[in-house]
Amino acid sequence: MAGADLLGDGNVKVTFCLTIANVNAPTAAELNAGVDLQEFITKDGLGISPEQAAVDNTALASRDETEDAGTVKYSIELTVKRKEIAAEDIGWNTLVDRQLGYLAVRRNMAHETAWAADQKGEVYPVRCGRPNMQPPELNAAQRFVSKLFNHTAADADVTVAA
Repeated sequence: MAGADLLGDGNVKVTFCLTIANVNAPTAAELNAGVDLQEFITKDGLGISPEQAAVDNTALASRDETEDAGTVKYSIELTVKRKEIAAEDIGWNTLVDRQLGYLAVRRNMAHETAWAADQKGEVYPVRCGRPNMQPPELNAAQRFVSKLFNHTAADADVTVAA
């Protein structure tokens, strides 16, 4: 018998932190000091895509074209809902143009659960791009897309430190 599907519903935490001393071992205190964004990001608005370059390793003697895995670049975009009251417009107020910070993501655990030691996550050092307001639609919240530029090495498999 196959087990039940692992659901994403309510089980993704997305936190924007201004400071993390070690990307490979962020502390629970650093992550909990950040701004949680998962309640403002649209249900399909967390876009993190690793793009891996191909390295041509074909030799002069080769009869076939061959390649190997090269460097990885992360493309990161968040689609975020706007709020009517400025003080509650957390996504807009946090993801401002040229803001440096760290995007931390935890999957497969209730988003209400605070970050704690030994949890698994992802940390991306980023600079926010200019917010891109999306065209208005009937019966939909106003949204903007924030492209985040991963400017130094990320770690997509961290363990939170104490």
